[in-house]
Amino acid sequence: MFSQKIRTQILLAALTTATVAHAHVTIRPRESAAGVSQQYTMRVPTEKAIATVRIELEFPALADISAVDEKPGWKLELRRDAAGKLVGATWTGSKIGPREVEEFTFTARNPNEETRLEWKAIQIYEDGSRSEWTGPAGSRTPASVTGIKKALDDR
Repeated sequence: MFSQKIRTQILLAALTTATVAHAHVTIRPRESAAGVSQQYTMRVPTEKAIATVRIELEFPALADISAVDEKPGWKLELRRDAAGKLVGATWTGSKIGPREVEEFTFTARNPNEETRLEWKAIQIYEDGSRSEWTGPAGSRTPASVTGIKKALDDR
């Protein structure tokens, strides 16, 4: 059948793919209803051997962010556009150690129509390196996506 070397390579490829697939910044829920106020949770794992020290999140233009919760130990900086709408947030001043995970929460009013919200995040490590979770679905660095669906009684 397969030689030991090929079996080992297949196993290593499978393990590497599984690690990459679960190591990125994600926003939950993955699906929400149109027109509702939704609490979102950003999950930030540190997959490197060094700590995460900064997280930058760009809010989708179609989401109306109404609140970003403070996280003990972290300094929160909110970014607004010229009209005063929240367009992003940055968390600094603390660390997420290797193999640790932190969660950050915020509330947004979803758009009234069915769509996809793309949450672009940048994770910065103690050594200055970056993981940019801003790419398209299926890429090595995908942005997290929430599908916005019409409410069941609206269908």
